[in-house]
Amino acid sequence: MLTDSTARAHTAAMADGMAHRPSLTALRSGRVVAVAHTRPLYTGQDAEKGIADLALLAAAAAADCIVLSWETCDVKIACDFPLDVPDEALNILIAGEDGQYMHVEFPYTAHPAAGPNRTGLQGFRPQWLTPIQSTNSPLLGPIQRAVEQSFAQRAAVAPSGLEATKVWMEAHGYDVTLIDSRPSAPAG
Repeated sequence: MLTDSTARAHTAAMADGMAHRPSLTALRSGRVVAVAHTRPLYTGQDAEKGIADLALLAAAAAADCIVLSWETCDVKIACDFPLDVPDEALNILIAGEDGQYMHVEFPYTAHPAAGPNRTGLQGFRPQWLTPIQSTNSPLLGPIQRAVEQSFAQRAAVAPSGLEATKVWMEAHGYDVTLIDSRPSAPAG
């Protein structure tokens, strides 16, 4: 379900001449607790920090699992990383608090869309190619930091509360949606 909605969001963004902004979905006991998309980013270190700081939401939500999504070229350009061959791919990473993760790349070829769009930018439509799945392979630096900090910062961030973290993140330009912040029901 998250893969389909992320692919739809990226396809819609491409039609407007943009890319899917990096996002983090925080889950606890299999329930989606909250979702955040990056704030507007400046190129370079600000972009790296802005992406890594998505972890604040997961930490505040006491997430036991996160789903990160990003577009490869967009993140590399924003962070001033070199572009290899065309790296057009939507990425979805699922990570647990045990440090294990599964990363799936959904490569695509971008084709120009006909006609003007609402942004005035050239729109594109993706032609999706065969997905590439890997487990615990090297990640881009800010993505790796977001994964690590999502669980490592939990004790430091969680006491301030999920609502306070949402307010702070929104004040700094992140788009944050709380879905189900109720504590898990006790097993038994």
